[in-house]
Amino acid sequence: MPRTDTKAFLDPVIELCEEVMTEVLSMYHRDEEWNVQTKKDGSPLTQADLLANELIVRRLRELSPEIPILSEEMINPPFSERQNFQSLWMVDPIDGTYGFINRTGDFSINIALIRDQSPVLGVVGMPVTGEIYYATSGGGAFVRMGDRTKALEAEVFSKEDRGLRFVCSPKQDSDVMTRYFSKFTDPVVKYRGGTVKFLMVARGEAHIYPNNRLINEWDTAAGHLIVEESGGVVLQADNDQPIKYNKTELRNPPFIVYGDVKEIG
Repeated sequence: MPRTDTKAFLDPVIELCEEVMTEVLSMYHRDEEWNVQTKKDGSPLTQADLLANELIVRRLRELSPEIPILSEEMINPPFSERQNFQSLWMVDPIDGTYGFINRTGDFSINIALIRDQSPVLGVVGMPVTGEIYYATSGGGAFVRMGDRTKALEAEVFSKEDRGLRFVCSPKQDSDVMTRYFSKFTDPVVKYRGGTVKFLMVARGEAHIYPNNRLINEWDTAAGHLIVEESGGVVLQADNDQPIKYNKTELRNPPFIVYGDVKEIG
């Protein structure tokens, strides 16, 4: 698929994201309790997840019927079939369902286009704030709020700097993270849920997002590209190699998201 086709997808996907955000936000502000189910992996599932998934999948099939879709809320093909996909959509209809249920605001709509195991288009919508973050490979990263659009720039830093700002999930192994933070001088740590951690790095609000958990590919694909197009990098924690997508198992190993770091390793 030519690069020009990737850019041609951007506006329709942003419009789709806006539509989904409106629907999800309407459900978010309802006073009634949601019918929360529990999936096999123990994670929650709400009516909003299912509604968002149905809308996104339907629209993407209309937009590009030739490109397969992998989604958090679908039964996805086995690797024997997926290994032949050169391009695919990777979708998390609501990333951070706990944030939705607990009304923290830390949840998002994530849509990414993967080509040759790397994200080439990423759109993340934050329903509560109304912000839409987006990037295309080689085209930079941006955030749109209403009629205003701003380019994203990750913070330039060195690992030797004092007072580096970290953001991570509160669900991570605290002992492992304590040992990791001990390598730095006067680190400042914040805890947030979902894709917002990638966005904080892309905005320059955090220098590093370390993750020591196994996370599904659709949780990271869109945010991954937004960080890299803002000047940052996303690497495997144990070997500093790039994260690839559409792997045998649709899960990422532990990784570290850096802003515009001067050195790796």
